[in-house]
Amino acid sequence: MAYKTILLCLNEIERLPQLIAAARQLGVKFNAHISGLYVIPGVQVFPTDGYGAAPAVFDATRTYFKNQLPKVQTEFEAAMKADNITFDLRVVDSSNPIIAPDVVDNCRNVDLVVISATNREQGDNVESDFVEQIVLSAGRPVIVLPFKGKTEIKFDDVMLSWNNSRESARAAFDALPFLQRAKRTKITIVDASQRGTMEGANIAETLDRDGVKCDIINVVSTGTNVGETLLRAASDHGSGMLILGAYGHTRLSEWVFGGATRHVLHNLDRPVLMSH
Repeated sequence: MAYKTILLCLNEIERLPQLIAAARQLGVKFNAHISGLYVIPGVQVFPTDGYGAAPAVFDATRTYFKNQLPKVQTEFEAAMKADNITFDLRVVDSSNPIIAPDVVDNCRNVDLVVISATNREQGDNVESDFVEQIVLSAGRPVIVLPFKGKTEIKFDDVMLSWNNSRESARAAFDALPFLQRAKRTKITIVDASQRGTMEGANIAETLDRDGVKCDIINVVSTGTNVGETLLRAASDHGSGMLILGAYGHTRLSEWVFGGATRHVLHNLDRPVLMSH
């Protein structure tokens, strides 16, 4: 099993080198086709209160992404050609002032999506809830790269967060190509209950039949957020990737992340594969 078509969202300009480097890794590892996606958003139109007054138009974001297109196209195409990776570049000239809806539309027909987390400490031109919208709406597994530091995807040792929920099951099997190529998968359970049986044994047995080498690790949160506990465990055990079910619910028609998922997303220090 492998990912054969991978979508790479190129709109996080400040992280363009890291995004392209990750796509090169994945393209070579899985012999995959890389579809680069770049969305040029539409202008923002703000109504005015005055009678008969023309609405205010803000086009700085659109202009920024239009001006960055030649750089994005040159760097992306050069990198793919350097590794003989098959690729295409989709440029969407959108009428929507935010980019997430167009990205979601393009996620539905690929095996895997790669995006970067947004830097919440600095304003940028990608909407602040971009990652949330993609992870919870795409219907595909999404690799989220950290918004700072190195973003190398390490395949040898991965950590799977498991709590026997729908979301964790979805993440486990969406990540199967990674798990099958890892030298060791750590199935990590936070605050395991004491029921006389080992939690995670069933999923470990199933994954073993799929050729995945598993260890079950129980960690205690000691009162901290589950997301913080998972990131600490991934660091302590040297896991290069965290695999996590993304938990969300709707509130007033908006997607809202659960606490553990939100903490991981806002503090991730290594690539995280999320599924919902």
